[in-house]
Amino acid sequence: MDKQKITRIYPTMGKTFLLTGMLATLFSCATADKASHQPQADIQEPVLKLKQLTHGFSQTLYYRSDNQQTAYKDTHANEQETPKASNKSYKDTHANDNEKLAPALNAQTNDDTHTIELQLNEHQGISISNSQGKARFIAGSFVLASAEIAEFENKQWVSMVVFNNNTQHIEAYRLVPDTLDIQQQLTQSAKGSEAICAAVTAQGTPHIVNIDATGTLNQFEIHDNQFLPLRNFAIGSGMKSCSLDMHTHSIYLADEFAGVWKVNADIESELEKELFFHNANIAIEGVSTLSSNTSLFKSSLLSWVSPNKSGVWLQSRCQTEFITLQYDLAGVPQTIEPEFIHLAFYEYEKSPRISVIVDDDASGNFFSAELSSELSAAYFNHGCLSKDKEPIANGESRSPKYALARVLPTAETQPVKNYGDAADDPAIWVNAQSPSQSRILGTDKKGALNTYDLSGHQQQSLAVGRVNNVDVGYNVAIANMNNSAETTFTDIAIASNRSHNSLSVFEIDEFGVLAHLGEIDTTLTDIYGMCLFVENGVAQVFANDTSGLFERYEVSFNKNKKAKGTLTQSFSLPSQPEGCVVDTHTNTAYFGEEGAGIWSMDISSTKHEPTFVSAIAPPVEADMEGLALFTVDAQTYLIASSQGNNSYAIYNINSKNADKLTLMGLIRITADMNHSIDGVSETDGLEATNANLGGVYSEGLWVVQDGRNVMPSDTQNFKLVSGARLKEAIRNLVSTKH
Repeated sequence: MDKQKITRIYPTMGKTFLLTGMLATLFSCATADKASHQPQADIQEPVLKLKQLTHGFSQTLYYRSDNQQTAYKDTHANEQETPKASNKSYKDTHANDNEKLAPALNAQTNDDTHTIELQLNEHQGISISNSQGKARFIAGSFVLASAEIAEFENKQWVSMVVFNNNTQHIEAYRLVPDTLDIQQQLTQSAKGSEAICAAVTAQGTPHIVNIDATGTLNQFEIHDNQFLPLRNFAIGSGMKSCSLDMHTHSIYLADEFAGVWKVNADIESELEKELFFHNANIAIEGVSTLSSNTSLFKSSLLSWVSPNKSGVWLQSRCQTEFITLQYDLAGVPQTIEPEFIHLAFYEYEKSPRISVIVDDDASGNFFSAELSSELSAAYFNHGCLSKDKEPIANGESRSPKYALARVLPTAETQPVKNYGDAADDPAIWVNAQSPSQSRILGTDKKGALNTYDLSGHQQQSLAVGRVNNVDVGYNVAIANMNNSAETTFTDIAIASNRSHNSLSVFEIDEFGVLAHLGEIDTTLTDIYGMCLFVENGVAQVFANDTSGLFERYEVSFNKNKKAKGTLTQSFSLPSQPEGCVVDTHTNTAYFGEEGAGIWSMDISSTKHEPTFVSAIAPPVEADMEGLALFTVDAQTYLIASSQGNNSYAIYNINSKNADKLTLMGLIRITADMNHSIDGVSETDGLEATNANLGGVYSEGLWVVQDGRNVMPSDTQNFKLVSGARLKEAIRNLVSTKH
């Protein structure tokens, strides 16, 4: 297997292709310029005979007027004869024989099943008609991304997405199947289109991918009668077509210069391209995928074509096959130069049949073929052409079982100013006098400490340097003023500052306004993370170096509020730490060693050393960076970022032994499409409080850094989750665990 992962995404240029493939599932195996990575299958099909289509490409959709169940659908072309039954025997050439196709069509169109015919002329427009005699024509120059029967909550409609070449807009249509009335027509401006594809999600929502003329891949979904931008990023040059699979959240790209790419369609996923087919002498231009919700469909098929080869590559779960394509002209075998490929299937007497439609670049004609029943059945039988072949195991199936709870974000902060990996660690300052006026502190580690209100609006930005982690302390004592016997107390924030290898100190006034009081020098050479706690009016700080060294400082303030740090303790962890949190009720500090796990330490004395208490192991994935405490039903839990799988590990802290942690499961923050707030990925820092902040945060607040801020794509920010939602998620994990 020849695999290549590209972590940088480069700009692209290319040209639009006519039509995208249908929705599908690609399994994990692939080859690079090989007919198969397994021994030759029992069933062979070296040549697939083609039939020329007379009226170009058309698509047939099947729907039920009672809106109870979506019928099977397929795409086929207008052929010379109307499909009908005959006595002509079926030849084992696997061509798209009308006589063999007719029973399938008849089987699907009986009772209350109806058809919709869609024809696309790239320069004239789209013709739509149904079997009930209704017709509609949409004039213009279009590229079709998808057309399918969508179904959700026992309702059916035609979902169609196109790119309008005249207006340079993406257009999304929703039509009533029986009448072909347009219920919804939405447009989205775009910078051209080099490749476009779309598919309907499980909720009936169109998910759209467009690679524009600037080489940017853009993802959209339709929500609340408008295009919702999900994310965009630069993609490689030479993209000729795409195909979208919502089952596996994958985008497949035909790259004429490289081959076939796979990109994760999940907007919270890492921006990587996986190259699984490559041949320097073959320019891949067309890609299509195939899947269905039918119970008989146990596998999936991916296909791609090149004008350099008169054939089609078919990739299933078990292997990749190359099948030659040819048609007869006056008895003489002819080859074609395909740039476009479309897969579809019929179900005939509970036997799946796969059809193929390709174009010929040289002639401009379209051709169709049908795979044999044996070959079709083999592909549908877990994608294995030989009965003694087993599907390649899915890595997820080997993962240990664990509880997973999902929560929606409640709000998000404005993005930070700086691009790249900038936002890092949040803290929460609780306004004791007016809880709703509490503040969120968040580091922009490329230059500033920001503050936000509970709606996420930025209130301050203090350009004090590359502050990495931040924490707050309450009721910190200030030295007596003018020999007064009365002690003054204030709230503070401290941040680790990598510009100076120092601790930046801030005073927080009663309105949540921060004032920079100065820096505390440390002996660390590469300061990184930190946390603080307050005991008897004295603030104490744990600060760490990227080397693993920790230093503990006691912080005091003179009458002019100048801070002084006194080093009281030093210790080291084996590798780089960052996150830490202190439970003052148990006098326990927890330290996160990013690549290893969690340490704890008794803070009642500076003589104690840390103890390793929980290793990173599946389902938790490194890095482990942010740590926070949260109480649910009188039980304290430790929340740790599981950065590798965009989740948060929830540990039960034993009430009698603070060193004993029990993993309850994972929580994942997913996108709230209705409020246009994306989910969370690759979290660095996090913080939580049980304090009643009023309103939706009356049961507390959880704040996390979002490593990929999308919907739309922007610089990083912080996501807010209500304490009520966090409590519900933890309770779900606890109930599952017990």
